[in-house]
Order: sequence, then C-alpha cells, then structure tokens
Amino acid sequence: MARTQRWADWMFRRTDENFSILDVVKSGTIDFKLAGLLWLLMEHRASVMVAAGPVWAGKTTLFHALLDFLRPEIEQVSLRGYDEDFKSLGNDKPENTYLITEEISNHSYEYLWGYQVTKAFELLPKGYALGGTIHARNIREVAYVLNALGVPLPLIATLGVIITLQVTRGRSYYDEPLRYVDTVSTFNITKDGLVAQILVTRHLPDEKFIYTPEQLLHDNLFNKFPIKYSSVSSEMELRGHYLSQLDNRGVSSREEVRKAILKYYQSRFS
Repeated sequence: MARTQRWADWMFRRTDENFSILDVVKSGTIDFKLAGLLWLLMEHRASVMVAAGPVWAGKTTLFHALLDFLRPEIEQVSLRGYDEDFKSLGNDKPENTYLITEEISNHSYEYLWGYQVTKAFELLPKGYALGGTIHARNIREVAYVLNALGVPLPLIATLGVIITLQVTRGRSYYDEPLRYVDTVSTFNITKDGLVAQILVTRHLPDEKFIYTPEQLLHDNLFNKFPIKYSSVSSEMELRGHYLSQLDNRGVSSREEVRKAILKYYQSRFS
C-alpha cells in the first residue's frame, strides 16, 4: 500500500512497510505474548511512540504493523509534517481518530518537528490518539527529546505506551543485525514529576520477556486507558494465541493478517 501526499508544489511518495506483525514476531523483535499485549493496547487506541537510537532499527516496521490492530471504525489520519497546520482536524471525531506521524524528527519534510510536536500533543487531552516513531535510546531520552521540543511533562504523560528497540550484531559476520524490543513502558505524572512504569522488559534478544505482576499490570492499564478485563494476562494470551494460529496456518502477507484481525473483531464485538 502506498501513501501519496502533496508537499507545497511537489509530490512525495512513500511506500508503507509491508511487514505484518507475524513478520515482526518471526524476526525475534517480539514474541506472540507481547504481540498480544500490544494488540490489546492498540485495540484501546493507545497513543504509542516506538523509539530507537540508530537508524534502520525497525521502528517504522513495528509501528506500521501495530496500526493493523486498531479497531476497524478508527480513522487513521496521517499528519503532513512541515506542511501540517492541524486545521483539517476540526471536523473529525477525536474518539474515533488516530493521528499518525511517521517520525518526530527534522530529517525530512514529512516528519513533525518543533512547535508542531507540541501542537500534536495538545490534541491528546481533547480525545485524539497519536502514534509515531522517535530517535531515542530509552524512555528517559524520549521524555528529554519531547520536553526539549516544548512538550510539557503533563502532556508527555498522556502517551499511552513507549516501546524501545535495540540493535545488536548478528550471530555471525554475515548475519543481519538482531533487532529486538527491550522495554514497553508508560508515563505517569505525579507530584514528583514524570514517572516511567516499565510493563515489560528484557536485556538481550535471546532472553524471555519479564512482565510486571498481574495486579500491577492490570492497575496500570486500567488507570491509563482504561482496560477493564478481569485478567489482562488472559486477554494477552488470547490474542497472542490467535496470531500464533494464523502463523501455523501459513498466513503470511500483511493484507491476510489485516483481514484476520478484522474477522476477529467482527466475531467478538459484533
């Protein structure tokens, strides 16, 4: 699928990532259980930032795969980078809208930067959700970059989830670098300032993910979104198992995965 946007008097064409969430799992970036958690979060229209320090770490690949988890009634609106004036959002329904910025960066005209980042974050308390990528090595740097761009700490805390990616050398000289998620976190604002709560973590790509205890995970997600299931772990595993079954059946293309996710929503919520 391709997006075409007009920037002033010239055309810019961007081809979206074609990798599905199953491709992301197969690459070792995440596993099916974490995919289930990320599905649950996106199902509740979580604002998300995918962060990594180096380029080609897989930020955009993971982010676009996560967009497939949004409920079908959610309208995805691509922000226009340097050309974005936010005026066209006035008629949208915030509760059914997901704003997309390919990246928070000054590397390209299609990315948000400067005062536009603050303006985008100011829409979150009005009911909009926002997703994108950012160059930052960890959650502390995510907060630092956003705050340096003028985003106040309370607005940074409106982010739903921050996913950080790391890259390490392959197992041999000829292997591709290993790209892996090492933390999934949220922000909260307290009297002491901005506080990060790590939901999932691992140090190395071969390690298993460590999850915060069930009750704490439940409380964090309930207070943040709110997600009201009696067992968050069961809901994660349900969605992760569904994705695993798709993989076992040989589902491969992103379009097939999208159709399967839509079928899941139709069967469960119709």
